[in-house]
Amino acid sequence: MGQNSLLLLPLLAIFCASVATEHPQPFQCVSQMEINSTEAALKSALFCGTSYNPRYRPVKYQQDRLAMYIGAEVINVERQWYDAFLHWNKRTSNNIETINVSEHDLWAPTFGAKSFHKSPRVQSTKQCSRVKCHLSYDGEVIYTVLCSFTVDCYSEARYWAFETKICTLRIFSVEYDTNQLSLFHFQRRLSYPSYPLLPYKITSFQMATVNSTMSPEFRMDIVIERLIGSHLIVFLGLIVIFSLLNLICLWLRMDSNARSVTIAVGTVMESLYLIILYWYGAVKMKPVLTLAHLLLGTSLLGAVAFGWTYYARGQLRKRIAASCPSTLTHFVVLLRKSRPLGSFLSIDYLNQSAKQDKLTKDWEDAPVDTVETQQHDGDVRTDDLHSSSDGEGGALEWQEVVQPLDRVLFCAMLTAYLLMFGVYAL
Repeated sequence: MGQNSLLLLPLLAIFCASVATEHPQPFQCVSQMEINSTEAALKSALFCGTSYNPRYRPVKYQQDRLAMYIGAEVINVERQWYDAFLHWNKRTSNNIETINVSEHDLWAPTFGAKSFHKSPRVQSTKQCSRVKCHLSYDGEVIYTVLCSFTVDCYSEARYWAFETKICTLRIFSVEYDTNQLSLFHFQRRLSYPSYPLLPYKITSFQMATVNSTMSPEFRMDIVIERLIGSHLIVFLGLIVIFSLLNLICLWLRMDSNARSVTIAVGTVMESLYLIILYWYGAVKMKPVLTLAHLLLGTSLLGAVAFGWTYYARGQLRKRIAASCPSTLTHFVVLLRKSRPLGSFLSIDYLNQSAKQDKLTKDWEDAPVDTVETQQHDGDVRTDDLHSSSDGEGGALEWQEVVQPLDRVLFCAMLTAYLLMFGVYAL
């Protein structure tokens, strides 16, 4: 299932920050003359005027079972129960419905926490801090604490290559059995926060009461995975890189090894990445499917560049079929009639320098009149290119067609990429 790891999960009531004020101190019984508020008088009546003892379970009869409700959210743990002795009539107490009391004045159960998997150590909730106790007029006690537990998590191997951790924690009573204490949970309060525990995000949090043991017990199952936002950014960044690679290869000379290697490596990497994206999107993260469709579109355009490269290289190697079809001839000549467009089509390749150096050396070795003749022939050939569009049977050699068609293919692919990324952004 993957290598086990330890994860520290702080369990905290988020709303504690908004409940302000100082921590309530244990109530000290004083004489009636020293009581200066209605709330102080109420606390005196509850804790001093009765035989209430926080060390004993608050039930009227020992055979009664105390029901405790536990609500939790990461990061949040809250317990609730009804104290059979601490209640009052709010009409006679200046309509006071809730008071803040110290945890030392109330009965509270002691719980232990243990990882569900391998960790043998039992962690006590006695070390929890920031205790908040709210006592209502009907005896309801809401007990909120900040606790930190070390949980033994394991990685889910099905979600390669983006790690998902599954953590399970058992919380149980160490002093009472199921006949004395029953545990329930607030279904409405089972949630998890929208903010992350960097670099992970909690995607699932479930609680369940365990009835198969003699001790009151419930378990928390927490599923944590890496942030989806960072995933999508990485995915999109790689798709952009592959798109740029497809465009750059069209500016490399057709008969160069650099173009062949670039296209071959890019095609293999895009194919593998496409498989991973579709698999991951179908298994775990549905938003990735949109990116997989986008990569599929860019891969198809890359395949067009791949096919064009090897088809043109095959034609260039054929000495017999050195001329291109008349349709391409008319198309290229038509494009070259526009001066700005013709200038763009004649831009050299990025790795053209080696070929130019060779030509320059040949020209330096040749007689001057031969070079002038070659240049003059080149001018005549250019004029013939323009005039061949009006005649029939005019043909261009493949090496004269390849470069303009590379530029046309580049513009078509660039336009298609901009449209696809624009649609994705919308």
